[in-house]
Amino acid sequence: MAFSSGFFNARGLDRTYTAEDFCNYLGSLICNGILDSYGDCFNASVNGMTVTLGTGKAWLNGHYFISDSEFVIDMKQYQDEGNPRYISIGIVLDTSEAVRDVKLEIIPGVPAGNPSVPEIPADGERTVLHLYAVRVRPGVEAITEDDILDYRDDAAKCGYCKCILGKCDVTVLMDKVAELEEVIQDNNNRIEELTGRIDELTEDVIETGYCGDNIEYTLFADGRLFLRGSGDMFDYSSPTSDVQNPSPFRDRDDLTSVTVGNGITSIGDFAFENTVNLTRASFPQSLQSIGNSAFMYADNYVGIVHGLKSLRLPDGITTIQRKAFMGTALTEVMIPRSVTTVGDLIFADCTDLKTVRYEGLEIGATMFSRCDHLDSFTIAVSVEKIGTNVFPYCKSLHSIRYEGILAQWQAIPKGSGWDGHGGMEAAQSALEKVECSDGYMQYDAESHEWTEVRT
Repeated sequence: MAFSSGFFNARGLDRTYTAEDFCNYLGSLICNGILDSYGDCFNASVNGMTVTLGTGKAWLNGHYFISDSEFVIDMKQYQDEGNPRYISIGIVLDTSEAVRDVKLEIIPGVPAGNPSVPEIPADGERTVLHLYAVRVRPGVEAITEDDILDYRDDAAKCGYCKCILGKCDVTVLMDKVAELEEVIQDNNNRIEELTGRIDELTEDVIETGYCGDNIEYTLFADGRLFLRGSGDMFDYSSPTSDVQNPSPFRDRDDLTSVTVGNGITSIGDFAFENTVNLTRASFPQSLQSIGNSAFMYADNYVGIVHGLKSLRLPDGITTIQRKAFMGTALTEVMIPRSVTTVGDLIFADCTDLKTVRYEGLEIGATMFSRCDHLDSFTIAVSVEKIGTNVFPYCKSLHSIRYEGILAQWQAIPKGSGWDGHGGMEAAQSALEKVECSDGYMQYDAESHEWTEVRT
């Protein structure tokens, strides 16, 4: 048959497709290799004479192979009394009628004074991803790291999955997208800085001053504020502080946007507190920290939000202090992987907030409390700790998605009442499911416990 096509709905069974048809289709989109965003990517560790393979997922010609738990291989059984030998470890797709499976295969080589690595048989029905070759020496009590040949990065033997048409690794693609976004953001910042300097000569400037040892600001009549210079911004005092050092921008209603110039490394404490009409902030890649209550909007009536409506944090930022964006009108937030230090209540009372992606090291205590409309929350595998009472009164958040496996989720330390199901908040928490790549956690309202469900 010269031509074929698919896929179409069947009418009276006039269209039939097999699993191989579907696998052939997937194989045209996903190149063979290890999926670099799942589990431990089959990472090998040694302990005595054992080699342990971590969790992982692989694709071979549109077929998948998943290992959702560690696999231990005892190398002592392959030890020869007089000569060393290599043991090959690989993942093999066998489409023959007798097998029709993807399995892990271990092939022992021939002992010799100068042993060679055994090939894992491959033919028209067998496709191989050669993960490792392990040298087993006579008379030793332990395998060392030097005994392991890692082929995972070798595209000729194994390699990592590539996306459509094999043009780029999945994580490389995402990194490139992130880099492009940074370049665009930096260019936009520079354009805004240049525009501000031009406007100083041609537009109505209503105020100038300093808000850091080396940072000056310019405020225009239309509400645009430009900060330029280098180093840290001044920290300012809270309205309830015994020593008053108020920010020149606090409680103002004539600020609509702020552009922070490249070279500035911090936003000070209480810098833009209660700036009711400040809806947009542009941050440079040089920014490292955002201070306590820096953009907080505090109203006597819970549920009334003002201030920032959009937020893009630079990838180099490391610190976000408590209440930094509390009560603002943000609708979507992405916390980058570079964030290692966070305070509590950072996004509390952001009742317009709907979508969050979190890649930072730790999710802070009460960080998203009373976010009524939050309904989409994704946690990356880079998160290592979850604080106390993170989600109380999040009435729309029924499930969260964790990008790792169940075992990784279970290993994350979590503070008491992290899910909002503790104390007086219990009736106000809607969270009942944590979706992982190999199953999910289900909350039992009667036992008040989370139960693991594998899929």
